Amino acid sequence: MELPASLEEAPHESVLAVALAALVHRYTALDRVSIDRLDGPYRISVGMTDDSSTVDLIESVDTSPLPDRAHGAFALSLAGDSGGAGTETPYELVLYADMASSGMTLSFDAVRFEDASVDRITGHFKVLLDQMSEAPDAPVSRLTILTAAEADTMLRAWNETETRLTDDICLHQAFEAQAAKNPDALAAVSGEDSWSFDKVNRRANELAHRLIGLGVGPDIRVGIHLEKAAGLLIAVLAVLKAGGAYVPLDPRYPRDRLARMLLGTNCQVLISGRALEQTPPAQVPHHLVVDEVWSRPDPPSENPVTEVRPDSLCYVIHTSGSTGSPKPIALCHRGVLNNIADLNARYGVGPGDSVLALSSPSFDMSVYEFLGLTIAGGTVVIPDQESGYHPDSWLDLVVRHDVTVWNSAPPLMELFLDFVEITGDARPLPLKLSLTGGDWVPATMPARFRKVAPGLRFVALGGATEASIHSTAFESEESMEWSGGHLPYGWPLANQRTFVLDDRMMPVPIDVAGELYLGGVGLARGYLDRPRETGERFVQWSYGEHPAQRLYRTGDIARLSPDGLIEILGRKDFQVKINGMRVELGEIESTIAAHPGVRRAVVVSRVAPNGHTSLAAYVTAERAGTPDYASIFDSLHARLPKHMIPSSIEIVDSLPLNGNGKVDRLALSSPTEEGIPAPREAAEPGGPGGPANDGKWYRLVIDAWLDVLGVDHLEGHDNFFEHGGDSMKAIRGMVRIDRRLRLSDIYEHPTASALVGHLTAVYGECPSSSS
Repeated sequence: MELPASLEEAPHESVLAVALAALVHRYTALDRVSIDRLDGPYRISVGMTDDSSTVDLIESVDTSPLPDRAHGAFALSLAGDSGGAGTETPYELVLYADMASSGMTLSFDAVRFEDASVDRITGHFKVLLDQMSEAPDAPVSRLTILTAAEADTMLRAWNETETRLTDDICLHQAFEAQAAKNPDALAAVSGEDSWSFDKVNRRANELAHRLIGLGVGPDIRVGIHLEKAAGLLIAVLAVLKAGGAYVPLDPRYPRDRLARMLLGTNCQVLISGRALEQTPPAQVPHHLVVDEVWSRPDPPSENPVTEVRPDSLCYVIHTSGSTGSPKPIALCHRGVLNNIADLNARYGVGPGDSVLALSSPSFDMSVYEFLGLTIAGGTVVIPDQESGYHPDSWLDLVVRHDVTVWNSAPPLMELFLDFVEITGDARPLPLKLSLTGGDWVPATMPARFRKVAPGLRFVALGGATEASIHSTAFESEESMEWSGGHLPYGWPLANQRTFVLDDRMMPVPIDVAGELYLGGVGLARGYLDRPRETGERFVQWSYGEHPAQRLYRTGDIARLSPDGLIEILGRKDFQVKINGMRVELGEIESTIAAHPGVRRAVVVSRVAPNGHTSLAAYVTAERAGTPDYASIFDSLHARLPKHMIPSSIEIVDSLPLNGNGKVDRLALSSPTEEGIPAPREAAEPGGPGGPANDGKWYRLVIDAWLDVLGVDHLEGHDNFFEHGGDSMKAIRGMVRIDRRLRLSDIYEHPTASALVGHLTAVYGECPSSSS
């Protein structure tokens, strides 16, 4: 390398120090980079800011005596002859410059850097020097450092995913094609009922014609408030056939939240069923009860013809919102159908395959279960509402209906594998394909699953609801060893694009952390009727000669490996995943803060050693003695889904602050032992606070809850949910206690004493071993 001619007049030491500091800054985001002089007893310090130019940085270089303590990571030498290949120094990176020849050599610690990394970094340094020479007054943080070949590979070659997967049609039209091709094939199994493609299609048509009569057409929203059953598939198809967009409303969500979801999407029709006792308390122009529609004599059953197009809305699904209200994401047929068709083609899903519908209708993984498999000509197997929350029933359904595709977030998959491993069921499962995403996927999970389902293809999927469910895929093959604790995101799917950019939306080099951006056909239209939030997350972007395009900024911190593989490192904001569901901590904080007597609320996530994430809330009160824990929990249960309710709430006098005067969330999310309340001893059966009944049941319940809650002691009157329990932990506990238990039993009997009383009354004496 040679020093650029335009910088020859500046002090050489300062120019080289600035260039080296700028390079380190682009890799690490360090605001101040210290560089030791190898041939001088002083240290050079360069303070990096977003707007500092090369000229500014050269003028601001500081020097100070080299401290006697251990050396730093970077060094500079103006004695060029010291840069030989055999030279050993205690530094990670040393820049040797020969002023006589204007030649430079970068020397790397061979233990820390591979040859390929060395080549890339050397190339970046040369490009950066050239850029600094050409634009000495431009902000250094915005200068290009990628070589032309590297930029072309990362931005173009790795995103060459163009593939024609479907004709220019909509989701319901793909289903209609299957119904016409194989009318007698099984589309859905719901309890004891089986539904053919022809029957589902005709019932959906009947409801669709009724919806059209009520004014439903392109982009008109229709709320669907139904339990998971064949009727839900029919209602979804009916809304799409009418040209509208469905809004899934999980009946298990609080009524107040459902009402806000209905009003926020301006639904013109609400579809519900007689089986539900209550509908959301919101006014809509029309309310249809599906049972009554299907009881009408001779309704029209032919496929309706509408003006709906691939770019019309197909559904509006909500995620947690940082402003305190759910965010409605507006998805279109084209993107959703593209991603479904890609998964089916890529992994050979078609007629004869079936999937277990485990996901909440309000979670977008349910879209693949209900539409993805049926569009492929396969069958969706729907658990009944009670048994649908117990892995015992999942195993029974998988075996009984020869289920070939597993599709769920990792926590549900782990529950299933826990159950199969604990029960020791040796039957090989018929599952051929596992699709999981929406949360961290433990690297050990593929091997665990293949032990019970030999030959299983295990695929980890990444992406966002804003990009039509999934954007990336990584298939973990049996011969593959992955060194990380979690599987990577993978590579972009068909017609999808992925970019890792820094805070200035500049591409970051390979192995350097940045924010993951998604592009391509899967992108949502945006947040429904929320232009400000849409503009914040969906952005126009261009780089160099690469064409401008629309991207979604995920908030995920990621890095690219040398072959383009995407690894997720964490979250940029305070958004977390709980049981695969995306949660904005701000929404929970806003809900708690609205409670009378609360001055401030902060919610943090904690990751247990077993990898499970839980939420903890810290509250300061307006005055001493208020509010109480029970009233806060009651208000949360009334307004938020169960997965968004913190496992613990602590009322504190004050919140810890960092050096900037902001709440120190890191301190709260990593409590010290001194900050954890001392556990209480467990009460013995028949003793104070303990149940006066079967001691075996009591010991079984206590042992199971201690295990799943990760605590040392419990008393008989301790509430499972107030000690860190949630629905997932409740299911894990059920598996360990007795296979006959149901999730509702835990909610109705949340203390060990109460649950033991229930077990004794219903099942009698505790068996010698749990069954």
